[in-house]
Amino acid sequence: MDSREVCLANARWYFWILTMLSAIVLFAPIRTGDLAGYDDARYAMVAKDVVETGNWMDIRANGGAALEHPPLFSWMQAAMFSAFGVSDTLAKLPSALCGFGTILLTGWLARRLTKDSFRAVLAMFVMATSIYFLKYAARAMTDVPFTFFFLCAVCAWVLAEEDSRWYLVVGLFIAMAQMTRAMMGLSLPILFAIDLFARRRRVPRGYLVGGLAIAFLPPLAWYAQWIYRYRGTFFSIHSLFLRDEVYGPLSPAWRRYTGAFEYLWMISKSYWPWLPAMIAGLVVIVRAKDRRLRLLIFWIAVVFGLCAITRSRVLRYMLPAYPAFAILSAIGMLAFVPIRFIRTGLRVLTPLLAVLVLWIAIRPPATWHAAETRPMALAATAATKPGELITFYDSGVARYDETNQLLWYGDRFIVAVWDSSKLADALERPRSRIFVVDADTFRTRIESQIPNEVLARSGHLVCVRLKDVIPIS
Repeated sequence: MDSREVCLANARWYFWILTMLSAIVLFAPIRTGDLAGYDDARYAMVAKDVVETGNWMDIRANGGAALEHPPLFSWMQAAMFSAFGVSDTLAKLPSALCGFGTILLTGWLARRLTKDSFRAVLAMFVMATSIYFLKYAARAMTDVPFTFFFLCAVCAWVLAEEDSRWYLVVGLFIAMAQMTRAMMGLSLPILFAIDLFARRRRVPRGYLVGGLAIAFLPPLAWYAQWIYRYRGTFFSIHSLFLRDEVYGPLSPAWRRYTGAFEYLWMISKSYWPWLPAMIAGLVVIVRAKDRRLRLLIFWIAVVFGLCAITRSRVLRYMLPAYPAFAILSAIGMLAFVPIRFIRTGLRVLTPLLAVLVLWIAIRPPATWHAAETRPMALAATAATKPGELITFYDSGVARYDETNQLLWYGDRFIVAVWDSSKLADALERPRSRIFVVDADTFRTRIESQIPNEVLARSGHLVCVRLKDVIPIS
């Protein structure tokens, strides 16, 4: 038995080891730390509102309609909260579960495309050791769930080549992707259309129509009911959101044309140590002219292209391409690295990885994002009755991260004052007795000028009750 045959014989063994270690490294860290404000706390507080109100269709944030994002991820969190209670850990659990599924499916797809169990194990290994991916699998954000639904759609697309019924499943996961990340979900139909054209695949008309109906009717129905309920408000909020995230102006203006270079630079800095292997895998596929494997190139190109043309340039938007990166890396390693070196590397790295993973399980790293806002939220909730409002002001800056955390960790709606010119009116005609403000504002505008009682201090924030105040309705 040669070295390659030995590796193939051990592929099943490595698969189970990687599965176990991946589960530990994904699920252990989420039990510590709290939620960051901009995305994590935002989705979680929407999910909490769903559970508290029992209204799963009219999703809301801070008492108003939450019209910016589709609801699937918040529904996933709400399902967890309904079953097990509201907590930071459960808010992050859907992402960790989807991350685990992504690692397993990456291995399955690698084996399906390459007909090689050992390449599948290597692809799993690369995916499970991609630090950037692991980082967001521990966050209460949509990036990893969207990556999972994207990968599920690709896997179903591959299966549909042999059984047309899988085209209906493709449509289902396209719908789930769109209900998670809206417009980014359209990258899947684009990818599959390119693959159809390039490989001259023929889809039976009935399954094509059925798959498209399943893919687009759920998101269209969701947006239709939003438009019916909120009409002009929906369009104004979404136009503002699209301007800020997709097509709005950049400063300086020439950055409109640099998206591709920015993403290349971000990938070149972050995708280590696997970047050389991934590039090698690209070279192998181009040279081999295997039409099935060209799907990986189309996959990366579509995600990269859509990310590059939008206004927001954040590397995590490229995460849906990371399973393709991992498979390419596995192909590149086996093509250019002698099999005996890879075998020796796995023998050495797997025990070291196991020790590191067990250490993470025992002493998981904790990141505290809400160290200042959480005490404010608890103090303000304790000092008010259900239905009372809290006024928030922080240096005249629109701190959506802090308001999201106040809503998540507290249990009261917030009157947010973003403009310093409106602070005087908020103090003279208060809508609440409880104010959470920055320390400088408290010292200069409240402490010696308005009778008050300090309820809590934390970092640069102060929670204060205004005395002898009757809030206006």
